[in-house]
Amino acid sequence: MQRASEMIGRAVVAREGGQEIGKVKDLVVDPSGARVLGLVVSEGFLKSTKVAPWMGVQAIGPDSVILTAVTSVVKAGEAPDIKAVLEKELNIRGLRLQTTAGKDLGKIEDLQFEETTGAVLGYELSGEAAGRNWFLPTPPSMELGKDLAFVAPEAEATIEKT
Repeated sequence: MQRASEMIGRAVVAREGGQEIGKVKDLVVDPSGARVLGLVVSEGFLKSTKVAPWMGVQAIGPDSVILTAVTSVVKAGEAPDIKAVLEKELNIRGLRLQTTAGKDLGKIEDLQFEETTGAVLGYELSGEAAGRNWFLPTPPSMELGKDLAFVAPEAEATIEKT
């Protein structure tokens, strides 16, 4: 299990050739919040942003992310699913979480994911409604927006104290 926040700043290296490519700037999660699509390696205007799609990630270590090859890093435009998320500026961390019935569940502080598959295991929440140190296992569906993320009212019952 990895936390998104702990990934930021780790070196990104290519196993083939042993070359350091850059550092992890951010993670890109699919619009349903269920899977990490890849890593942002360098930021620029959308066309020049470099990303590493998840299929190129060979291992995630405590100090670096190992990619199969230098060619595992591409321009965002060459990874359509990642490009679509970046264009919508969907960033999960920092979003307020509400049920579709209008109940505030707190703020998404971090997300945990399975390091071999990229599957999102759940979200760490904080705020008045959630208190501190709460965890929401990945709900069956989530709608991500610019300021808010929505889940079904039933998701509230799955929140656990950590």
